[in-house]
Amino acid sequence: MTADLAIRGGVLVSGSGLTKADLLISDGRIAEINPPGSPVPASRTIDASGKFVLPGIIDAHLHPFYADKIDTLSRAAAAGGITTIIPYIGSVKAWGKSGSGFDVVRNFIEEGEKTSLVDFGIHFSLTRDDMEILDELVPGMVALGVTSFKAFMAYSRRGMKLEDEHLLRAMRVVAAAGGQFAVHAENGSVIDFLEDRFTAEGNVGPEVFPATHPPLAEAEAVFRILTLADVAGCPLYLPHISARESLDVMRLFKTRGAPEFTAETCTHYLTLTDEEMARRGSLAKMSPPLRKRADVEAVWDAVAGGLIDVIGSDSAGHFIKNKEPIRDAIFKSPNGIPGSETMFTVAYDEGVNKGWVTLPRLVEVTSENPARIFGLYPRKGVLRPGSDADVVVFDPGASFTIGPRSRHLKVDYDMFEGRRCLGAPTHVIQRGRVLFEHGELRGEAGRGLYLPRKKFDSSDINTPERRKA
Repeated sequence: MTADLAIRGGVLVSGSGLTKADLLISDGRIAEINPPGSPVPASRTIDASGKFVLPGIIDAHLHPFYADKIDTLSRAAAAGGITTIIPYIGSVKAWGKSGSGFDVVRNFIEEGEKTSLVDFGIHFSLTRDDMEILDELVPGMVALGVTSFKAFMAYSRRGMKLEDEHLLRAMRVVAAAGGQFAVHAENGSVIDFLEDRFTAEGNVGPEVFPATHPPLAEAEAVFRILTLADVAGCPLYLPHISARESLDVMRLFKTRGAPEFTAETCTHYLTLTDEEMARRGSLAKMSPPLRKRADVEAVWDAVAGGLIDVIGSDSAGHFIKNKEPIRDAIFKSPNGIPGSETMFTVAYDEGVNKGWVTLPRLVEVTSENPARIFGLYPRKGVLRPGSDADVVVFDPGASFTIGPRSRHLKVDYDMFEGRRCLGAPTHVIQRGRVLFEHGELRGEAGRGLYLPRKKFDSSDINTPERRKA
């Protein structure tokens, strides 16, 4: 045997630990994992001595509709070690989309297959307009390999909020079709009430925005949607958890053992605080908002302890001009920040270098768990024979400073500008092809594949390690 590519001398990382080994790749898949110094020849060899060898990172939360579409988002993702993305797609007027949900999804698949650098799946976002056709829409999406569905408990003024009766019905249909349900969990009525009150008082500066999205508004919605999911018998995914109070609710439901649920947080909730609103104004606006330092620490504890299963980016960047006025009308500014390119490197610098989590745990929540939860495991998320050869060679000694904007995105700012990080990818490989090498993109647009996903299977996520958590 002559391998297409050998990665030699590195330390392979999985959710269960570290192993010094050589990785051999052929025909786009991992062919063998051998002891260091394996004599098997290869057409090309990458020397990974002194480096970690990780499974390709999966970003399971991003929005390719604003300043950047899938073409540039996928380039930034690849530069940050991400080899698979699962964005939220839907016929959502607030995202500039309308018409048939099937057309929106098929058009996005076509766009991705023409322009994406990395492989991609799809979550489908439901709105009130989808309720009338739910019985046809959900099974049809599942047949296309779209097996996760999202709804919103807020944003009624944008036509996105689903009331409890809609949520219950949607969850019943999703569960019957073999899917799972994700929910933006914030109490929309509380948010609208507080926003109206602050506006009437003339308090419209960025420093008041977090107060209109109080932690209890998130925690109440988490409690309510977990209750509804239990009644409906539907597996649930909780994206972008940000508040300590929400963690308390999640622990309560974990002790009950039902419903089946997993949870996500984002890099910005693990690093930044609400002080960024005063410093950067509407550029730091997202929902849920940035919280206090105590929340940041509590969320890290939840990641380390297994209560939170996934770290995503929630990348949804807007041009600075579209965020203006930066300081004088915070409620009129759009939500969302860029973040896919820095998702893993900043989480590594903050989490591993500062001792919040081990590297195996970070790999688990950024690669293995999203693959398991979203029906891609073991094709993705793991380094083992037969899996796709999605690999990141990561240098823990590489030092760099994040600039004012990404070289690969159109959005013209970065929330982590000026942060000095230690640890970065030297090589990013997808299905055996080098996408990124020593700071430069090598991959070609249109080489990314659409990934139809399996139906939800609780056995994929109920590993012994997760049951202990």
